[in-house]
Amino acid sequence: MHIREIDRRVGPLHDVIVGIDAGLAAIHERLNSEEGFDGTSAREHVEPLLGLAFVAAQSYALGSVSDLNAVATSRGRGKREKLACYACDPMPPVKGVVTRMQLINASANYFKHHDEWERWPTGRDRGVHDTTILGGVGITEMTEFPCIAAIDLLCGTSWETIVLHQTAKEWRAHLFTRLL
Repeated sequence: MHIREIDRRVGPLHDVIVGIDAGLAAIHERLNSEEGFDGTSAREHVEPLLGLAFVAAQSYALGSVSDLNAVATSRGRGKREKLACYACDPMPPVKGVVTRMQLINASANYFKHHDEWERWPTGRDRGVHDTTILGGVGITEMTEFPCIAAIDLLCGTSWETIVLHQTAKEWRAHLFTRLL
């Protein structure tokens, strides 16, 4: 067994996700106890936490592809491209369109880069791949809180981001089983 077949990334991802879930719980508590902190205020605070959850899951996925490629090359096999790996998922596509990891990756990229976009990327713009994926599940430039919309699709309206952890963990196991 190659050392990188062991998933040493899942523990740190879990720690980050648990911290984000604690932050979400604190926002929920403020919603219930702080006068003037309404649903819109709560969503404004939740959106960046969910964006960070997507970035953490994306980082885990990228590291998993790196691990997969290290194991594959040690066995004389070719490397896999990350976007092709993100397309590999044991579950049916979200809304019949994109895999969970494609949605996680696109949401993370949206969160990291949307402030530098002058407009929603289209055509040959940088970022169009991600906005095409988001648009495929109904998240567009008109979506007020894109990370919330994406988490609703992946985790339901409870916003328990531990589901992202489980999704990423299952995806990695599937990737190693299917592509090695």
